[in-house]
This record gives sequence, C-alpha cells and structure tokens, in this order.
Amino acid sequence: MHHQRFLSLFRTILSTPTAPFHEYHVAAAIEEYLEPLPHVSLEKDKYGNLIARYRKGRKKPHLAFAAHMDHPGWVKHEGEEEFLGGVPKERLDQHEVEWFGPFGMWKLTPFEVEEGMIRSRVCDDLIGCAAIIALFMELEDAEVDADVYGLFTRAEEVGFNGAVAMAKNWPLPKGVRFVSLETSAPRGGAEIGEGPAIRVGDRSSVFDDAITAELVDAATEEKIPHQRCLLDGGSCEATAMNLYGIPAAGISVLLGNYHNVPPKRGIAEEYVSLKDAKNLVKLIFATTCRMADAKVEPSKRAMKKRLEKRMKDHAKYHKAAEEFWAEKS
Repeated sequence: MHHQRFLSLFRTILSTPTAPFHEYHVAAAIEEYLEPLPHVSLEKDKYGNLIARYRKGRKKPHLAFAAHMDHPGWVKHEGEEEFLGGVPKERLDQHEVEWFGPFGMWKLTPFEVEEGMIRSRVCDDLIGCAAIIALFMELEDAEVDADVYGLFTRAEEVGFNGAVAMAKNWPLPKGVRFVSLETSAPRGGAEIGEGPAIRVGDRSSVFDDAITAELVDAATEEKIPHQRCLLDGGSCEATAMNLYGIPAAGISVLLGNYHNVPPKRGIAEEYVSLKDAKNLVKLIFATTCRMADAKVEPSKRAMKKRLEKRMKDHAKYHKAAEEFWAEKS
C-alpha cells in the first residue's frame, strides 16, 4: 500500500473516539471504508460485532483476522461516571478527560507520526482494525482470488465480551481459524521495531501450532521482519476462542505506554513502530495469499513429509543396526 494511503487510513481509524460498549463511531468508519470494495460483504451479529468477508473466486476460507474496536475509557451510566478497562486506579485522576457524549477518553493527541513511531491516544486495538481494512484494500487492488474474513469485536477490554458472544454462536464455516491482531507490551525478548510478533501464546493459553506455523512460513518466505515469541503480559481474544473450541492464533504489534500508562506516572499516548504496522499488513496479506494458493502445501503437512522422508532415507541404517544386534544376541 502506498505510504500516504496507508497513513490516511490509519490516521482516520486511530483518530476515531471509542470506549467499551461505545464502538459505534469506529464501526461506522469501518463500514465507510469497506462499503465501496466490490468483493467485500459486511454484516453485524446480534451483539454488534462486525463480520466482513472478502470473497473472489471459488477458494475455500481458511482464516478470520480479528481486532477489537474498543479501548479503556470513561462511560456514563445511570448518572455515574465509571472507568472501564485495565488502568491502575491511582492514574485515573492524573489527566484531563475529553467527553464524546456518553463516553470519554483521555485528552491526548489523536494521531501523529514522529521519528518512525505512530503515537495516538488509542493504538490498542485500532491498529488491528486498520490493518484488516488495509488487507481488504490490498486484496482488491491485487485482484487476489481468496476467501478471508475480518472480524471487528466489541468490549474486549472488559473481558472479551464481543468475542465470547461470537464464539458461543460461531457464525463462520467449519475449519476457519481465528487470528487475533493485537497491540501488546513487549515481553519474552520481543522489541518494538523488530517486526510484528507471531505469538505462541499469551498469559492464559498456548495457541494453535498449525496456524502459527503458517504465519511463520509466510513471514519467512516473503522475508517480512517478524518475531516469534510468548507475550505473557496479558490475554487476547485468541484465548477466548480457544476456550470455546475454536482454533486460534495471534499476532501483535509491540506497544509502548500500554493502555496510556507510561512506566513512572501520568497518562500519555500509546505508540507503535510505523514499520511494524506496515509489516503486519504485509504478513496477513502474504498469509492470505499463500493459504489460498492450492499449490502451497500446508506447513505441518510439509513438515511431516520431510520427517517421513528422512526416516525412509535412514532406514538402511536402522536395518543394519537391527541385524547387528540380532547376531550379537
């Protein structure tokens, strides 16, 4: 995607105000971007999650990339103001709040790019939402024959509410795997600027190794900078899906000032590497294209073939050793 087009998309999405249960502005922006795309359909489930689908040709769907539309924030309920989301209580009175009707966000810079970093009042998880939109735009531009879903969920910050509602009434065809796109604090040796992190798990669960292998293969084959690691600082929607028996994996863009909380005190913009955000889009595009290509053998099946070939190649040594031991016995 052209640099200016990428920045325009991410600026629009990340500048959109949101809070748990008040994701309607983000949902409207997503609909506005996806509506003109001829091979993309969009619907809402009963909980208000958005289900988008790019479908061109007769390929079988394999993946659903997912991101949540909310971010920790203030909400008004029955005359009271309450903060929803994981921010230490001692920080809640350390910064001015900007209100958008029934909900509020920290009064911070909506979006800026500075020294190779995207800084925003909300990277988590509007980076993931923008990446899915970018994926669909790229698939349209390249006229790719593929079938892939994009899921935009609600109220993740208060216990994966939207994801759980979707998992309990899973609306996608059997065999479609869930891939959570997140922004996460660096852990396990992962570093901001070194590429998106293909997660082997989070604080609560280990992810599906077959999908993880496909993501790693795509990144390796296409020479996309990436990191493979365990990010155990928190849990993501892949864990919620795993709990309900839906195979899931995760990719994270490494995040600074997680939930707007700097290391020492106060409230500040979150930030991610611009390169990491671009490489996330490249990675999910490459994975989608590879898995839609019938000529590309699934990673685990290819690994089994390699192991079985090595077993066959070494059969003569096995036979000779058995014969030697039989003679000694």
